[in-house]
Amino acid sequence: MVSFTRATFRIAELVKLDKDRQLVLQPKFQRRPAWETKARSYLIDTVVKGFPMPKIYLRRTLIPKLGVKGYEVVDGQQRLRSILEFYKGQLVLSRRHNPDLGDATFSALPEPTQRAFLEYEISAEVIEEASDPEVWAMFERLNSYTLTLNRQEQRNARFFGYFKQVAYRLAAEQSALDAWKTLGVFGNRQIARMKEVELASDVLVAIVEGISDITDISGAYQKYDDEFPAMAKSEEAFRRSLSLITAHLALVVPKTRFRNKAWFYSLMVASADALVGIPHGKGVSRPAPWEEVRRRMFELDAALRPEALAPGLSPLQDALSRQTSHVPPRELRHQHFYDLLTLSKDDWAKKWRGFIATDPADRSNAE
Repeated sequence: MVSFTRATFRIAELVKLDKDRQLVLQPKFQRRPAWETKARSYLIDTVVKGFPMPKIYLRRTLIPKLGVKGYEVVDGQQRLRSILEFYKGQLVLSRRHNPDLGDATFSALPEPTQRAFLEYEISAEVIEEASDPEVWAMFERLNSYTLTLNRQEQRNARFFGYFKQVAYRLAAEQSALDAWKTLGVFGNRQIARMKEVELASDVLVAIVEGISDITDISGAYQKYDDEFPAMAKSEEAFRRSLSLITAHLALVVPKTRFRNKAWFYSLMVASADALVGIPHGKGVSRPAPWEEVRRRMFELDAALRPEALAPGLSPLQDALSRQTSHVPPRELRHQHFYDLLTLSKDDWAKKWRGFIATDPADRSNAE
């Protein structure tokens, strides 16, 4: 009868099993293609940093040539193969994943890091007394409950370079996690599905290349996978923008639709443009007094309610509710949100009169 046992294996134990030919690495149950070198290096960095990795599945079986019991890898072949090849000096830890230890094989690691690597524990399910059809049936059921990957999860599975790492680092810093909670932008479920990473990626693209369509994120992941010359500058711009919003606008964002993804994206990009400038943007400018900015945000949110919509606000309302991830609506939102953040009191008052004017001639004069 098939049975399952939970176990943990130190890498040192797996190395010994491999040397003794008691660990069978074979693609018999492997449905995914072989990993690229970038993915394998990323896994090694995960182990070196002591982060957890998904459990593996092993079938306890007889090794025919040896006549002894061993383990056949059912799921986790690519992970184990990468670990063993790194130990043997056949795989290098890329500098892009670990600048401090980059371009090093296992033997080149500091001795304490080597010891920690060999002591790293991998969770496993050990399957006993199972035939091939029984193993296939088990994994068919497991995979039946797997969620379809969203766009950001697909990028996460495909890319392992600099742009990805910057986006994930910025989205997961404690200051960012505190901001998402304080501002009410993302809940736990959205964070679990990497929605905050997608927003960080989207804002980074705007900082580096200017306002773009959301579908351009994947292009940036690919373009800046091996090299990301503007990495330090873009990180600073992102952090400054999010810090500014958290420090000065946290009383407004959670209470208004500025917490919605389309609104918040444009607020972030407008802040970055005013702080450091973005390509094809409006340029660096001193913000208006924060009390005044908060008043404008509350006023704009209220005025954009459908039941109270002023004629001059129709284009902006459309840009905030239709095709919100495309360039033209984003550019229109950017223009208005940038002005909201930077215009003087008199200039904003003139702009506001244009918003609420009922006569087209009055709106034209205000502009």
